[in-house]
Amino acid sequence: MRRPSPPQAAPCPHYPDCVGCGLIGRPYGEQLRCKRDRVIAAFAGVPALAALDVPEVIGSPHAFGYRNQAKLVARRTRSGLLLGIYRPGTHQVVDIRRCPVHHPLITQVIEAVAAVIERYHVQTYDERTRAGALRYVVVRVSTWTKAAQVILVTRDGVLARRREIVRALSGIRGVRSVVQNINPDPGNVIFGSESVGLTRETALVERLDFLKLKTHAGTFLQANIPVARKLYRLALDWAAPAATEVCVDLYCGVGVLAFYLASAAQLVVGIEESPIAVADAKGNVRLNGVHNARFECGRVADVLPAVAQRLPRIDIVTVNPPRKGIDETTRAAIVAAAPQRMVYVSCEPATLARDLGWCAQHGYRTQRIQPFDMLPQTEHVECVALLAR
Repeated sequence: MRRPSPPQAAPCPHYPDCVGCGLIGRPYGEQLRCKRDRVIAAFAGVPALAALDVPEVIGSPHAFGYRNQAKLVARRTRSGLLLGIYRPGTHQVVDIRRCPVHHPLITQVIEAVAAVIERYHVQTYDERTRAGALRYVVVRVSTWTKAAQVILVTRDGVLARRREIVRALSGIRGVRSVVQNINPDPGNVIFGSESVGLTRETALVERLDFLKLKTHAGTFLQANIPVARKLYRLALDWAAPAATEVCVDLYCGVGVLAFYLASAAQLVVGIEESPIAVADAKGNVRLNGVHNARFECGRVADVLPAVAQRLPRIDIVTVNPPRKGIDETTRAAIVAAAPQRMVYVSCEPATLARDLGWCAQHGYRTQRIQPFDMLPQTEHVECVALLAR
């Protein structure tokens, strides 16, 4: 493995207090090499993958200013209002409101939101006493419409002077939507299950190639839209669905990959555990006039066997699981469905290697792998893998 060069001066006002960008200060080409080495190291421990060629990482057009969402802890201390992230292993908050990887509109909106919080003396949540209203501030932006959404995550539905606060937030340049999310549960999970739209518009609309995506608070969308376009195009190319083939997209979220597949396949069925994401996926069916995509809500391990029984066959399975990868029950259900091809989109090389190794023992060979740099400056690396039976 290459030895990294010493980091240069980090172009970040929050460094080194914030450690979210572990590669910041290193030349971008070196960052890409480090990420490729990470994939190679993960695969080296799996005999079925040791000889697989790992190509160069496909980079991001923008090394800074790319991230389309910021999730910030709200905390008051003696030094004032903090909007930031926790230090690793602690509950101390580091203010990162001027983070250079955030989209510029996010940075502008965060500063304005902070001013509103101060103006109306909004009380932030105290984990120890469970007093105070505001837990998190989330800002999302659409790179297509150049619009922003502000999400206030609160302990309960009560927010003093809410009408005045919403009026002030709506007046921020670029803000199109304001939402209150209610999360009464202790712990570090950001979103609760209930969201209340406080403005006429409650969603953002993003565009990826031919696809318009309307998404609401609490749903997942790739953080770097230009790189996401490249990734989904490659996933579609490798899946290569024919007009007579049936696809199942697992952990489908709001349906992005499912819609790409539907542009060529006979039928696509998406399965997703989040009811909010499934509702958005179904809404995007109507928004895009798609006739051959269906979406079902539930745990993949529970829903996939029932879907496989109803369909005459499953030719292609695509998966985009969370960082922990695919659990063994779901892996077994995929193999039982007997697709000809699988495309696996992963955000964690270690669990990807584990799952591909398991698949190799159950009749599926990994043919190709391609890493992407979805999050420049961080150690994160996204991969797409193609498997064949």
